[in-house]
Amino acid sequence: MKKRKWIPILLIVPALALLIFVMMFPLGWAFVTGLKSMTLLDLMTGGGRFTGLKNYFKIFRDRLFYNSLRNSLIFVSISVIGQVFFGFLIALALKNKFVRFKSFFRGIFLLPWIASSVIVGYSWIYILDANLGFLPTLASVSPFLQMLGLNRKDWLTNPSIVIYVMSVINIWKGMPFSMLMQSAGLQSIPDTLYEAARVDGAGAWQRLTKITIPLMTPFILINLIMTTMITFNVYDVILVMTSGGPNHASEVLSLYVYNTGFTMGELGYASALSIILLLVNLLVTILYFMILRYRERRLA
Repeated sequence: MKKRKWIPILLIVPALALLIFVMMFPLGWAFVTGLKSMTLLDLMTGGGRFTGLKNYFKIFRDRLFYNSLRNSLIFVSISVIGQVFFGFLIALALKNKFVRFKSFFRGIFLLPWIASSVIVGYSWIYILDANLGFLPTLASVSPFLQMLGLNRKDWLTNPSIVIYVMSVINIWKGMPFSMLMQSAGLQSIPDTLYEAARVDGAGAWQRLTKITIPLMTPFILINLIMTTMITFNVYDVILVMTSGGPNHASEVLSLYVYNTGFTMGELGYASALSIILLLVNLLVTILYFMILRYRERRLA
């Protein structure tokens, strides 16, 4: 009997060791590389010169770092709010008993999320591009679209709006993930609560604000945590569509790390930047958990 008790532990230990190795080795390698002056050539030849914390001090004097951090905060804030909000609305609509073919609509809404980022990027280029774009071409002959201000051709080339355009595209792509999470949360709410509220004379708005939203708060906070972490690391769609341009106007922090490491070949500095990106993710995650814990204490 004692031997049998050790069997689950013996099965867990290798998996746990593998998980720690997969997580800790890249993190440790990035930190050590961030302490070196290393290029792509140094990586292939096993070279690199130890410079201590020079790369980390360089970050705080780097104008492009602050620019990418600012773009990331704009991009993440708009994307996360949009994804969670619209995901909740769609999940709420699909829960309605009067909506038919729910599985079909869920499948349709999932398409942007499961599509390759490269395909999504080029698809939106064909929609927004000044020369080839479907939207500028259609808006040029449509007074209604012109009235809405959709006849402009600089969606991807105007530094003042391009980061907001990227945010809207990311909302469109990432919203299905929030929809799935919110749908799971809505399914956990017993229908008897709504039936009792109807008997007591509660309207649709009262049922939403007094039952649905309070019970959905933990799901929404977890959704916010996961969506924020995912969005902070998004760079592929922006890389395909603008490469961070024009003039770094759409270059978020994750894309700046990529461009620094693989375009400019400065792996040491890019590794230091990736550690800062990790710390930003941790800081935001801790903030969310503090909010969740504060809410649990209030309800206790």
